[in-house]
Amino acid sequence: MTSPWGNLDDATQNDELYLEPDVISDLNKAFEPYRQSLQTLIDDALDDTAGYFGTNELAKILETAFNARGEMLTKYLTEQLSQSKDFVKTAQDAAAAMEALDK
Repeated sequence: MTSPWGNLDDATQNDELYLEPDVISDLNKAFEPYRQSLQTLIDDALDDTAGYFGTNELAKILETAFNARGEMLTKYLTEQLSQSKDFVKTAQDAAAAMEALDK
């Protein structure tokens, strides 16, 4: 997945995008629970179900199926977390740019 924030980040770096600095605290308040939720799901290791289903042949088939889906979900969640962090960083940079203008 390509980060959708690249153009905004570029605009901020080129002094073409600004954000009121007082918005950052609200953004951080909204982002932190979301970040924690994503991190919790990632840490739950949904891609490793070893032993959950027992040790018979059916259990091995179920384990393989669940691990494959878990890997896909973990990859998706990791990408979401990365893009979310990129967005927050871009917003912080835009607020810093606005503060620099005020000086």
